[in-house]
Amino acid sequence: MVRRKSGINHSMLYRIPVLLLVCLLAICTMIVASYGLRSYHAITEQVDQNFIGRTGLTYIAAKIRQAGGSIIEIPAPDTLVLIEEFGGIEHATSIFVSDGQLIETFGRHEPNAPVFTTTLSDINSFEAEFIAEDLIQITLEDSSGRLYSIVAHVNK
Repeated sequence: MVRRKSGINHSMLYRIPVLLLVCLLAICTMIVASYGLRSYHAITEQVDQNFIGRTGLTYIAAKIRQAGGSIIEIPAPDTLVLIEEFGGIEHATSIFVSDGQLIETFGRHEPNAPVFTTTLSDINSFEAEFIAEDLIQITLEDSSGRLYSIVAHVNK
């Protein structure tokens, strides 16, 4: 009995297109994964930046709402001062920007009194202004130049 070699070669020719299709599928999978990874990184970076801006605004708005019956001053566009009375002693909370950081200080409302300082977030600018007798508009600019704004009601 004589075997034909052409049958063996013929079956090898049928395996080559299948191998090429598997390689093409692997290349397409790597390309799609690469684009998906880039999109994921861009989205998470935007979410992180948005979180930084919104967190600062929400914190300041909550401080203003909690300061019911307090004196709220805006001595400069980039400074917000809340003066509250605790146990007959006036305390001041100041919120302002210094060296690219949103800073909150708290202490007695008197000259040379010690203050406690807290860094709230990294931002470029902060602005507060009364837009009505009982409304304050707060605007923050983050390190990438995006502006965030909120209007807070002052409880009297």
